Amino acid sequence: MELKWLLLGEWLDKGFKMYREAYDYTGPLAAMIYKFLDFVFGRSPFAHHAVSSLVVIFQAALFNAILLKNKAFDENNYLPAFFYVIVILSIPDFMSLSPQLMSMTFILKALSSVLRRIDNQVTDELFLNSGLFVGIAAMIYLPAAIFFFVFLVSLIVFSSAITRRLLLYFFGFTLVIGLCAVYFLWRGDIYNFTEFFFKQGLLLEADQLLSVWDITKISAFLIGVFVVAIFKAISASRLTNFQQRLQQVIWFMFLGGIGCFFLANKKTGLELLYMTPLLAYFLTHYFMLVRKKIFKAIMSAIVVFGLISFNIYSYSSFLEPLIVSEIEVSEENVLVLDEDFSYYLNKEAGTPCFSKPICLQAFEGLDYYESSAGIYKLIDQAKPELIVDNIGITESLFFRFPLLEGQYVKRGSNNYVRISN
Repeated sequence: MELKWLLLGEWLDKGFKMYREAYDYTGPLAAMIYKFLDFVFGRSPFAHHAVSSLVVIFQAALFNAILLKNKAFDENNYLPAFFYVIVILSIPDFMSLSPQLMSMTFILKALSSVLRRIDNQVTDELFLNSGLFVGIAAMIYLPAAIFFFVFLVSLIVFSSAITRRLLLYFFGFTLVIGLCAVYFLWRGDIYNFTEFFFKQGLLLEADQLLSVWDITKISAFLIGVFVVAIFKAISASRLTNFQQRLQQVIWFMFLGGIGCFFLANKKTGLELLYMTPLLAYFLTHYFMLVRKKIFKAIMSAIVVFGLISFNIYSYSSFLEPLIVSEIEVSEENVLVLDEDFSYYLNKEAGTPCFSKPICLQAFEGLDYYESSAGIYKLIDQAKPELIVDNIGITESLFFRFPLLEGQYVKRGSNNYVRISN
């Protein structure tokens, strides 16, 4: 997945348009970030890893500040930030600058505003800001839109929010989506935006990169630690009314994270990121309840080394089939009509196909003049030396554009090589 995001940023930085000339369901704000990073650093995995590390540190600090400000615990400490980082370190591919990770930042910002309202701080901007943050998260990663309902229920159940303020929350959420829609409408790509991002982003048949059983195995140690922590915290801790409400809101976020997993097109371990606040919250409770220093030291070592080592083990054992292997081809400029990114490990991005089902749908436009003209312009601009057609569309493409057919000769079952002058 990381290679896909690197290639997407490189492809967009070449001047190609998202959704019109990049067939994918990645959120528009995430695509913009990938394009900006490629513009500044080029295709640099290190840059993505550096930015994702900064994002994790910021999220940990933000989560810690939220709990301290709302007096979630009887004493102030930095354990929530510490456990937030440790839990994320236990998730495979945590270093990837994924849309899930980026959207989590704005989910936490929305949580901060919601908790301030539940704490009886009544200002209209809290509702507006909550909606804006969730809207931004949804435009980065569409399944994160489920947190709109998570926080809406929280506001209704745990605060005396009036209809006018709830409408402000709804307005803030739709404002971000509306601004993105206006941009694509102005660019003439509103159909592609709604069809590829919204419709296919939610209705596209899910690709089980990892099964539910695989996810369970990967997160087994996480689940074990969580069960122990929650049992100890619930059985021994005494909470104020507001602390109980805060805990219930975080539980709602946990349910939202489960919803994100089921809405996701690619079932990967990255959806576990949305479980991080609940895990960090209860781990903090658990360690605050342990009074003997020797037990605290032993349990800290077990949790830290256990989570990190299990991440290494699960990554090597369960995710090995997902590692992309390089495919050697002599041509430098390759156009792959599929989701196989192995061709591009040491080559420039040369494909608009970042999602196979959406790519197939886009090429159905060959039956229409305007769409077919756009596809021809796209291929002519890319000028690939080699076309690798794994979806069986090239023959239809050549039938529609005989001039293009005259520039290539078939090699093998699905490869087309450009004829040198």
